[in-house]
Amino acid sequence: MTIRQLELFTLVYELKNLTRAGEILYMTQSAVTQNLNKMEDEIGAQLLKRSNRSILPTPAGERFYNHAKRIIDEYNQALEELPHIAEALNFCYYPTPSSSVKDRILASIWEIDPDLPINQYDGRQGEITDNSRWLPNTLYLVPEDFIQDPTIHTITLAPFGHYIIMRDTNPLRLKTVILPQDLEGQTILVRSNVRNHHSHLQAAFAQLSEKGVAYHTAIAERAKDLIPKILSSGGIAILPEFLIGEAPGIVARPYDDGISTYLKLGYKGNLTPRVLKVLATLEERQGYSR
Repeated sequence: MTIRQLELFTLVYELKNLTRAGEILYMTQSAVTQNLNKMEDEIGAQLLKRSNRSILPTPAGERFYNHAKRIIDEYNQALEELPHIAEALNFCYYPTPSSSVKDRILASIWEIDPDLPINQYDGRQGEITDNSRWLPNTLYLVPEDFIQDPTIHTITLAPFGHYIIMRDTNPLRLKTVILPQDLEGQTILVRSNVRNHHSHLQAAFAQLSEKGVAYHTAIAERAKDLIPKILSSGGIAILPEFLIGEAPGIVARPYDDGISTYLKLGYKGNLTPRVLKVLATLEERQGYSR
């Protein structure tokens, strides 16, 4: 039985939902079911009663949950003690907003310590957004809104301004810099309901309302749908600078709304003295702040 299987069981136990647990761990529902079945076969007892409508723990599942949580906690505690021995740094980044920045961060780290071993990987959404699932001896590169746990140590990177992306036939493309009043009558594409956006986008929409700019919104559902939606139906999107990339038929122009957004380097627990020294030097050279 693996730690990942224990984590899967505890998630299903807590969420009472196979699909949601699978999404957090990036597992298909069939893989979730197979792993739970393997655990029950190995233990020789049914842990969960599963039906189309509900998932409930059995008496054995209730008892096993407490043991599983303790094993996971002890495992994480053991990992927290490894930095005193191991020197490799795990570097986890949220790929959608920060992959364009992470190479620059890693280059700066290696400029300070060329021999520092770094294991880098794209973070799973569940791990990134749920701070309680952050791993020890791991440095995370994430948007500031993703950090909710006050015990997390953070380094704030330089601020990023907003850009407007649009179809290359939109008249706004002729402007060197776009002002809020230029968005009068525009359709702004959003990933979801405006109230659910990150704080910097909420501020951008509030500013338009305060200036009396009349605009429309249209749902694009997911970030990767923004560009196809712009190409097919027009409209624009407001994005932080670190999200801007080249795309056929799309142009980007700076948006002068005076609103900044931030990426942060964050970690839980302790990092090795070697890594902490690198981060201190990085802050000093780049002008970042804690």
